[in-house]
Amino acid sequence: MVFDIPDLTTADRAVLEAIEALRRELRFHLVPARRWYGTLRRATLARAVQGSNSIEGYRASVDDVLIILEHEAPAAADDETRRAIEGYRDAMNLILQMAPDLPRPTESMLRSLHFMMLKHEPGKHPGCWRPGPVHVADAAGRILYTAPDRALVPGLVVEALEQAAGVDAPALVRAAFAHLNLVMVHPFSDGNGRIARVAQSFVLAGEGDPSPVFLSIEEYLGRHPEDYYAVLRTVGGDRWQP
Repeated sequence: MVFDIPDLTTADRAVLEAIEALRRELRFHLVPARRWYGTLRRATLARAVQGSNSIEGYRASVDDVLIILEHEAPAAADDETRRAIEGYRDAMNLILQMAPDLPRPTESMLRSLHFMMLKHEPGKHPGCWRPGPVHVADAAGRILYTAPDRALVPGLVVEALEQAAGVDAPALVRAAFAHLNLVMVHPFSDGNGRIARVAQSFVLAGEGDPSPVFLSIEEYLGRHPEDYYAVLRTVGGDRWQP
C-alpha cells in the first residue's frame, strides 16, 4: 500500500484553479517542444537541473549547466558533476519524447531513466532495484528514515505508478503523489530524489502540455531544500508507514 491521494479540500481546489488559470494565460506564449532547447527552455532547464542536482550534493553554476546542456565542457564543474547533469539532461529529453504517447510511466521506463542518470556510477546499481535495505542518515550518521523492505519494492513501485495514471485527480496532485511515494519507497541504491522528481515531470508531461516552465519544481526545491526535507519528514515520518 502506498500513500493514498486524499479528498481535496476547498483550499486545495482554489490553489489548483489559480495554477490552471496561470497556465491558460501563459500557454499561448509558449511553444511546446520535445527537447529542452530554445533560450527560455535552456535557461529553465539549467535552473531546474542545478536545483535538482544541488539537492543531491552536485554543485555547478547555472552557466556551467548551460554549457553542459550544449554538450560542451564546463569551465568549473568537476567530472562527476558533469556526468550527473548530462544524465539528468538526457532523462528529461526522453520524458518530452515519450510521455505524450504513454498512458503512465512504467517500472521499466523508470529503471531506464535511472540508468540514464547514474550509468557513470556502476557501483550504485544504475537501472536496478536496490539489492537490500536502505536508510537515510544525517551528517552525524543518525538514521532519519528507514525505507520499506527490499522485497516490497517492485510491487510498491507498480502501485505508485498505477496510481499516478489511474486515480481521478488533477495531474498536479497525481504527479506530487508519484514524487512522494517514490522518494519514500527509495527503490534504488542512490538517486531516489532525482528519479522521484523526474517521475513527477513525466506525469505532468503526459498531460500534453510539456513546457519546461510547467514541468519542473527542481529550481524551487534547490532554493529551499530544508523546507523540502521538512515536508518529507512530516509526511513520511521515520519509516515507511503510508
